[in-house]
Amino acid sequence: QELRDIRDECPGLWMLCGDFNLICRGDFNLNHRMMGRFRRVLNDLALKEVYLSGRRYTWSNEQSP
Repeated sequence: QELRDIRDECPGLWMLCGDFNLICRGDFNLNHRMMGRFRRVLNDLALKEVYLSGRRYTWSNEQSP
């Protein structure tokens, strides 16, 4: 609901940053119902993934998921 409130209060373009792979991708053993709800919210808010190419810097904590 908070994201919907932000959308309503801030017309125009906006960006939500974070690493949502654990939530959005089915590769991990998570609650599939919650994963589906999260995807529906992304679709409802018309949020799209921004693909990075040619970036100069990367980060790693050298841990496997």
